[in-house]
Amino acid sequence: MSFLDAASSEGPFVLTEHDAVDVLDLYARCIDYFMLQDGEPATLADAIELFWDVPEEKSAVDQTVMGWRGENGLMAVGAILRDYPSNGVWYLGFMIVDAAARGKGIGRSIYDVIERWAVDRGAQEIRLAVLEVNGAAERFWRSLGYRELRRVGPDTFKARSHHRVELCRLLGGNLPA
Repeated sequence: MSFLDAASSEGPFVLTEHDAVDVLDLYARCIDYFMLQDGEPATLADAIELFWDVPEEKSAVDQTVMGWRGENGLMAVGAILRDYPSNGVWYLGFMIVDAAARGKGIGRSIYDVIERWAVDRGAQEIRLAVLEVNGAAERFWRSLGYRELRRVGPDTFKARSHHRVELCRLLGGNLPA
């Protein structure tokens, strides 16, 4: 099964903290991202944190972590938080695709599933943030119609500090206010 086949037929699955070892395995295959963000490889604690890291005014039950499996195990994850920072606005807090699958349309296919899922549950807008130094990620999101909302930071990620670009996209024909 190819990565593209896996993106359409092997997910999404709702993941829980019990899947943290599989998430860590994916993180190990995405070491380039974690070296960029943190300056060091991801740990099991980082994989577990995916399920609990939400703003203090929200609860982990407000977040859904989805996963897609391929022939090498978990090939992508996406974590989306509903109604944050306000009702109808959902926050894609994290999405990562196996490094071996990048550049093949997998990220776009997975995002499409996440967006449809969120719209079906009331999302009118999705927001996300990318590291300012991650030009490839920013170009990817802008190619999907995201526009810059603001720049934030710097924020500390383990051994590194980064500014982030917060992006937003209106859904379902919504027009900007």
